[in-house]
Amino acid sequence: MANLEIENVIVASHLGKDVELIKLATELPNARYSSSGNPSVIIELDRTNPKFIGHKRLKAAGVLFGNGKVLVTGISSLQEGKEIVTKLKSSIRDIDPKISTKRATKIENMVTKMNFGRKLDLQNISNAMPGSEYDPLRFQGLIIRVDNPLASFILFESGITIITDIVSEAKAKKAFKELNSIVKAIILS
Repeated sequence: MANLEIENVIVASHLGKDVELIKLATELPNARYSSSGNPSVIIELDRTNPKFIGHKRLKAAGVLFGNGKVLVTGISSLQEGKEIVTKLKSSIRDIDPKISTKRATKIENMVTKMNFGRKLDLQNISNAMPGSEYDPLRFQGLIIRVDNPLASFILFESGITIITDIVSEAKAKKAFKELNSIVKAIILS
């Protein structure tokens, strides 16, 4: 089986109480209030293990919601997420001492990448899979959602496949294995 590459991990935690977003946005460093959609505070965070693209350093982002939910994205593991959430909660606690720092942090979603190792005929696969979405004039990927295991895929003609809506590397590998057997059956039919 192809190697699994983790592209992004999103972790979630909770502060244990409602929070004042405007106050947090004005007092936390690198924070800004966002009123679009669900009001939140977005915080740019330096990653502990930076990856470099040219001279730019990738950063993680924390998102705080008024109900106390905390999301962190732009990371590569649950452990990294726990470390960032702990630091974030500590900074918030300096502003609002009544928040909980004891709540667990868990993976909410992962985005991973695997490769079939061959070119794929996306139109053929799409025709054989009811419910798949393929409109190459709008987007060059074939979108497939499966229920067992619960996962979503974006397949590209090159064979590269993005796997999301999963919460562990093991589930990503299991989902890819299932997709691989479905695609092989279509190709061989």
